[in-house]
Amino acid sequence: MHVIALRRDVHEGGPWIARSLYKAFEQARVETMRRMEETAASRYLLPWLYAETERTRRLMGDDFWTYGLKGNEPTLNTFLRYSHEQGLAGRLLSPAELFAPETLESFVIDYGRKPVAVAACC
Repeated sequence: MHVIALRRDVHEGGPWIARSLYKAFEQARVETMRRMEETAASRYLLPWLYAETERTRRLMGDDFWTYGLKGNEPTLNTFLRYSHEQGLAGRLLSPAELFAPETLESFVIDYGRKPVAVAACC
């Protein structure tokens, strides 16, 4: 859902930044998904949100806003192939080349309730 880009010099000066940004966006995504499930007092002004979220889950699975490489690899492969075929990319890239190596490692987010295991690529 989001594309996060870092200038090369920023990444080289602090490779931990890529991982921190990824974790922050992942934490926000998980929290948003959790809030969308609340039915007592919706934070959103859409009276049909809960029903639409359930319909979307049935159609696309529980993680319909997948972040990271693993859940997006087929789409990224197609995107990169089209980019190369249309002359937008000088060579055919692999999806992993789009990600900072630090974002391809697994981690756990603990909200003090139930830890949520998150893996960027594996």
